[in-house]
Amino acid sequence: MLKTLMIGLTPPLEGGSERHIFEVSSRLKNVTVLTQRWSLCEDKIEINLIKTKISYLKSLFFFISIFLKIPRIFLSKFKVVHIHENYLFLFLPIFKIKFKTVATIHGIKGFKFYDNKFLWFIFKNFLKFSDKIIVVSLADREILKKEFNNMTYIPNGVDTKIYKEIKVRVSNKITFVGRIHEQKGIIYLLKAFYEIKDKIPNFRLEIIGNINDYAKELMNEFSDSKILWRGFILDRKELFQELVSSYILVYPSLWEALPWPALLEGLASGRPVISSNLNGMRNIFSDKEDLLLFEPGSYNELGKKLLKLVNDENFANFIGMNGKNKAKEYDWDIIAKKVSVVLEKW
Repeated sequence: MLKTLMIGLTPPLEGGSERHIFEVSSRLKNVTVLTQRWSLCEDKIEINLIKTKISYLKSLFFFISIFLKIPRIFLSKFKVVHIHENYLFLFLPIFKIKFKTVATIHGIKGFKFYDNKFLWFIFKNFLKFSDKIIVVSLADREILKKEFNNMTYIPNGVDTKIYKEIKVRVSNKITFVGRIHEQKGIIYLLKAFYEIKDKIPNFRLEIIGNINDYAKELMNEFSDSKILWRGFILDRKELFQELVSSYILVYPSLWEALPWPALLEGLASGRPVISSNLNGMRNIFSDKEDLLLFEPGSYNELGKKLLKLVNDENFANFIGMNGKNKAKEYDWDIIAKKVSVVLEKW
C-alpha cells in the first residue's frame, strides 16, 4: 500500500469518526495519522492543541495547525493524503497538487453545512478534488451518487474480539452509551423511562457519556434515583463490560451515519438493542428480529418496546444473539481490509 498520511481530529474522548480513524489506521501498514496531541493513534504526527471546551475554537486551531504543516507534508515521502474531517476537505485542492487524495465522509445529512445551500455548494465542489471518496453511510451514498461516481461504501466497524475476554452477569439496567447531545435523542429515552418506570420497579436507567452542559440540563429536568449518569468511560474493556451487563441497550438518535459505531458495539455485545428507525436502517438490518426499531422521537413507542423486552426474557436473549451474529459482518479487521483495497488500487 502506498505510504499514506491520514488526517483527523482524534482525541481520547473520541466519537464515531475518531474511533474509525484509530481502528483503521492501527490495522494498516504505511499509515501515519496527523492528529492532535493525546490522540489514541499509535503512528502519528502530533499537533499540540489548546485545551478548551469550545469545540469550534479547537477545530479552528486544528485547521490552522494543518495549514502551517503543509510545507512539511509536501517535503515528506507520503504518496496519499486521506482526510476524514468534513471541514478539512477545504485542503483537498492543495494536497491534490502533489498527492493522491482520498476523502472519507462520516456524515452529511443533519449537519449544518448540508442544510445550508451555500455551504453545501462549497463542500461538494471541494470534494471534487478527491481521487476517491469513501462513505460510511448508505444515506450519504444516496445523496452523493448524483454528484460523484468515484465512491466506495465502507461502513463503520466494531471490535468483536474484546467481548470474548468479558464474563459478567446481566443486570436489571437499561443503558445508553454515546455523546450527550440533542442529536442522540436522549431526552426521548428519558421520557420513555419516566412513563414506564413504575411498571419496571427493579430496573434503572444508566447514561454513559461525557457530562456537559446539556447533560446537566437533562439531569435537572429528569431528577430520579433510578437514573444514573455515569460520565465518560475511556477504558474500552470497562465500557464493553457495561454493555454486556445491560439488560437492554438503547440508541435513540435523531440522525446518524449508518451504521454508527456505538450501535454496532451494542449489537456485538449480544444484548438486545432498541434503536430509532433512521432512514436506511432497514437496508442494514433487513430482519426485524435483529433489533427493535421505533420512530425517532416517539418515546411512547420506545416505552412499549422496552416493556416488551423486560416482560419476555427469552425474546430479549433471542434478539440479542441475532444482533451479535449481524455485528460479525462489521468487524474492524474486515473494514480495515476494505479501506486498504481502496488505498492500494489507483
